[in-house]
Amino acid sequence: MSRENMLRGTMLTVTRRYAAGIDVGEDAVRLAVVSRRLRANAAVCVEHLESVALPSGAVIGGDFVDRAAIVAALREAFGRLPESGAWRALRCAMGLPASATLTAQIPLARLIDTHGQFATSIGGDPRGVLEPAVLAEAERAAGIERGALAVDWSVQTRDDGEALVAIAATARRHVEARVETAAEAGIALSAIDGEPAAALRAMRHAGSVELDADARYLVCWLESTGLHGWLVGSRGVEDEVRYPAPEHRSIADALHELAGEHAPLDCIYVGGQIELIAHAGLPLPVLGKTFGCAALPFEAAPYCNGAAEILAAHKHSPRFATAFGLALREVMQ
Repeated sequence: MSRENMLRGTMLTVTRRYAAGIDVGEDAVRLAVVSRRLRANAAVCVEHLESVALPSGAVIGGDFVDRAAIVAALREAFGRLPESGAWRALRCAMGLPASATLTAQIPLARLIDTHGQFATSIGGDPRGVLEPAVLAEAERAAGIERGALAVDWSVQTRDDGEALVAIAATARRHVEARVETAAEAGIALSAIDGEPAAALRAMRHAGSVELDADARYLVCWLESTGLHGWLVGSRGVEDEVRYPAPEHRSIADALHELAGEHAPLDCIYVGGQIELIAHAGLPLPVLGKTFGCAALPFEAAPYCNGAAEILAAHKHSPRFATAFGLALREVMQ
């Protein structure tokens, strides 16, 4: 690379932040590279989308069975990126499937009451209760010793003033497998995030760009284990649903309960393996007609902004929602 190009790349990384989202699925490795200028309300641009097929059985239920095949696919995907200094400072995030992740939201007051015995050992400071209390709760829910768990948590306040502790936990081996496999491919991960959360982030971004601020819409993400659905309104995520679940007879039943009857929907976004919703008797035209609104597949195309050499199939593929959402997390921080 010439000195001029090196300097240009250095200046670009100063004025723009670049990030890569890596979605390692059972069928392929999908890579999304996005960028954003370092100023308030700057638009997010998709710079590159890539997909490299994986052999059958390389990934099963979140387990990296054939690491050599995954490493080769990662190297091939990153090897297709342009040779520019601006791409050398990529923050990289990799997804973790829902099947390997346990999530829970617990009222802060109940968590402290349940695990108040920790307070005496830390001088009676209620804030100090949280770390051991969260670990104890994750251990109980997952049925795995806390030493074998990787746990992330945060305190969130609802509109009614009640504080909730959001907990995400997974077997540490899943995290280690991703960090080690990426390292073998020459990639340093800056974050590991749940695939449903990343897909939700991608489609909420689409909603923030394409809909009014007070819009009320559904986000649906489909994977081999089922549907993840969220109701998004002016206050953010207002409710969520999973299917299959004992309380729902069908996907349509689950979505009707999620949408409620109090107000109409403005839109439905669908990402992931959207053919599964068609197999359930709800192709997008039928879904939209059922709820009286547009039902749209997630597409990265509106954010590509003329980026060259991105395949049209990738731009319009709803399966890139997770990779896009992973990269989005890193450029928005």
